[in-house]
Amino acid sequence: MIEYEELRADIDRYLMERFKYHKSLVYLTIDNVITIRRNSRIDLYLRIRKVESLFPPDCLIIARFGFSKERIGHGTHFLRFLTRIALKYGFRYIRIECANEKSDAFAKKLGFCSIDEENFTITVNDLMNYFSME
Repeated sequence: MIEYEELRADIDRYLMERFKYHKSLVYLTIDNVITIRRNSRIDLYLRIRKVESLFPPDCLIIARFGFSKERIGHGTHFLRFLTRIALKYGFRYIRIECANEKSDAFAKKLGFCSIDEENFTITVNDLMNYFSME
């Protein structure tokens, strides 16, 4: 649990720096969900999964993420950050769960593979390779 609190703190620092917040926004629930307090600019809900399920184990699962200002690079910047965090904490996969039309296109652009019509996964190494080619 301490490792997950460190992960929460890293995400909180990132969002505070990127979006110029002065107060902590991110918290960790008892069932290993990292979420953000509702605000006007960011919507974030991540699950930490270390066991096999519909997706591979050792996964950071993006259940929901969005930004009030779209198509200006916040999502790509966040995924680049999340890739570094995944490496730091030993996660091998990043997933996008229950993708809508926008996140579906975003996932495909970054090279995520569809598990079914609404869930996507990618290895952290493949995502690193994508970002190194940009």
